[in-house]
Amino acid sequence: MDKTRRLFIAINLPMELKRKLFGMQKEINSQFGEDYIKAGLFKWVEMENLHLTLKFIGEVGDSQIPKITENIVNTIKNQKEFEIKTKQICYDSEKQAPRLIWLVTERSKNLENLAKEFDVGKKFIGHITLARVKEWIFKRIEPEERPNIMKSFEEIIPVKAIELMESVLKRTGPEYKII
Repeated sequence: MDKTRRLFIAINLPMELKRKLFGMQKEINSQFGEDYIKAGLFKWVEMENLHLTLKFIGEVGDSQIPKITENIVNTIKNQKEFEIKTKQICYDSEKQAPRLIWLVTERSKNLENLAKEFDVGKKFIGHITLARVKEWIFKRIEPEERPNIMKSFEEIIPVKAIELMESVLKRTGPEYKII
């Protein structure tokens, strides 16, 4: 019987950038009251798991992995290395209770074309998820008391590889492995 795996296509980040982003997580956390933090307002992405997702594939059987890998290789075989510029850290929505805190990238033709090649299917917004927000806890904070976390965060990410990743869901949170 075919074992299933939860897969996605990603651009992994340099360790130096992961460390900087991890520091930003602590800085953002400090802007919120201790009661909200203790209540679990945020589920921060572990430093080693920080990445930019190009496409979430979902559950697939082991027998499909060679075909998926072949499709990725064929898609990127003529792709040259490029860079992505990050822009700012912010909530994913300013109009309602956010679901994410993310680092948004500047628009990049290379990145958008790559996402299109992988048939993302919806408007692609280049971003790195830093935290998932528990909406029901966030809604308890009065709108005028919600910290503005928007912060310029300009870095350059060299894109030298596209990787097929597996997300193994555990009680402590997801663990990502390069396939």
